[in-house]
Amino acid sequence: MFGYSYLQWLHFAESSAMLPLLLRMFVQKDGCKTNFLEGYAAIEVSKISHYFNDMLADKTYLVADKLTGADIMMSFVVELLANSGDLVKFEHIQRYAIQLSQHAAWVKANEIEKQLDASL
Repeated sequence: MFGYSYLQWLHFAESSAMLPLLLRMFVQKDGCKTNFLEGYAAIEVSKISHYFNDMLADKTYLVADKLTGADIMMSFVVELLANSGDLVKFEHIQRYAIQLSQHAAWVKANEIEKQLDASL
């Protein structure tokens, strides 16, 4: 239905984008000095963030004019960027984050998640 762009964003979210973000988070939580990993993660986070931001420049959603699974997958990247304070550096990702958070399906999904979390 959405072609290769859809698949590209699904795989980008779970591999190229997520690895450096998680690596950076783990290194920060560990608190130890690294010889290589911290610098590598910082460079890769910058690359993926700029790429993601550039791809959103003239788009409402990633692959269609509506919310898709690609947007859901990339929302985890958005969340990590927001939690690290990096979101403010990327105008288009910021806009996208606001847009996602206001989508009716997104709001409903978050309500369900909160209910499930409360039941644990």
